[in-house]
Amino acid sequence: MAAAIVVAYGGSTWWTGSKVRSIYDTALDEMPKQTALLRVTERKYERGFFGAVSTVTLEIGCAADAAAVAQAPAAKPAEGEEPEEEEGDEADAKPPKPLRITIRDTIHHGPIAGGKLAAATIDSELVLDIKAQAEAEKLFGKAKPLTAFTKVNFDGSYAIDMAVAPAKLAEDGKGQLAWQGAQAHIEVNAARTKARYDMTMPGLDFNDAAKGVQMKMGKFTAKADMDSSAGWLLATGKTEGRLEAFELSATKGLAGSADADAPAGTHKPVKVLLQNMDLVGEASIKDGLYASDASLKGQGKIGETSIDKFEMASGARRIHAAGYKKLADAYLQSSAAAGCGKSSKATQAAMKALADQLAPDLKAMAKYSPEFGLDKMLVEIGGKRGEVSYTAGMVGVTDEDLQAPGMALLMKRGVLKANARLPVQWIEQIAETGAESGQTPPPEMVAGLVEQGEQLGFVKRDGEHVTGQVEFSEGSLKVNGKPLNALGK
Repeated sequence: MAAAIVVAYGGSTWWTGSKVRSIYDTALDEMPKQTALLRVTERKYERGFFGAVSTVTLEIGCAADAAAVAQAPAAKPAEGEEPEEEEGDEADAKPPKPLRITIRDTIHHGPIAGGKLAAATIDSELVLDIKAQAEAEKLFGKAKPLTAFTKVNFDGSYAIDMAVAPAKLAEDGKGQLAWQGAQAHIEVNAARTKARYDMTMPGLDFNDAAKGVQMKMGKFTAKADMDSSAGWLLATGKTEGRLEAFELSATKGLAGSADADAPAGTHKPVKVLLQNMDLVGEASIKDGLYASDASLKGQGKIGETSIDKFEMASGARRIHAAGYKKLADAYLQSSAAAGCGKSSKATQAAMKALADQLAPDLKAMAKYSPEFGLDKMLVEIGGKRGEVSYTAGMVGVTDEDLQAPGMALLMKRGVLKANARLPVQWIEQIAETGAESGQTPPPEMVAGLVEQGEQLGFVKRDGEHVTGQVEFSEGSLKVNGKPLNALGK
């Protein structure tokens, strides 16, 4: 009986070990297909009976061959030809050196793994050389910069608990950084098409004494429930985030000490406080068309002006999912699009070739009447409210229209609508503030310009507000419902 139990347990352990190895191989094979900026340069899997050790080195950035192309000497001109001059700093253009990260996973095979009933448990950590370890200790002390614990279930799904250690850096007379780390819990299904996560970053403090800049970020939390069956670029589901507070103070202005010889008063102090910011994003695919919406709400203070409420909502609708995925995949797989050697003529030619290749697919997406825009940007200060919005898209595109050049198609079927509604008091206050520094005309002149704009039809008065509407459609431009050439008549 005991021997049977040992044999059965051993068989289960061997099976779970094989399953985990298969998961690793599949994931690492798929990883480089996502983008030209990520490569698996080394992978080693040492399997034992009760466990295994996986060591993987990832390279992030431009590949060595892209760097070689960017740095290759120009071809010599033929006899009798003038050498071609290189523009700007093209001769010195070099893609940044790629970053290499090595991750070691210590795997415990199930069915009893690390004291848990699971196919496997995995302890992950960064592998640092002596130099990198010394640099890491300056920030993280003796703590491991990144750690993760993964539980692999028998059906192939898994859950990860990940932590980034708190970091501190201080230099006498220069400034300091204090980051309280981050934690995340991630759950992924066996097919790796659905994921849920919760993330928390407790806070961040930073100050630069020389430039007079201080920044504080309060607790940030985020969670999501996503479905990537159509690909990660077309992930659907809902994401929520909340930032308790963000504070920025620049006593020497945003330019800091960059221009020490600037006249006194040029660099005005800046103080920004944002509070209770809530972010919500949602995406869906219906009948092959992708739609997404995002909103941001909060309150705060700029200088001495309190912002009782600010709200932003943006979205994209009727985006042909298959066409978008094809375009995005081609772009992400292009080293030229990734900016590798972006100053070289070879890269510019590659970008043009990519644009020419994708142009027919981009035009074909216009048939579905795509639309995107800033649906609403609202700010409320002292009981006064201002709003701005715009949408842009294509409407009524036919197969015949697709035969026309891109710009002709855009002029015929493109639609742009923009609206603004602002309190007159805000315009006067902006003019008054700007006039002090000579950046805007005095308030009385601005008031005259608003009145003149109203007479000409460019703006309208609505009680205490000034409104304006611009619409481009069917190749013509209208302002407040009137053709542009009819204004002022």
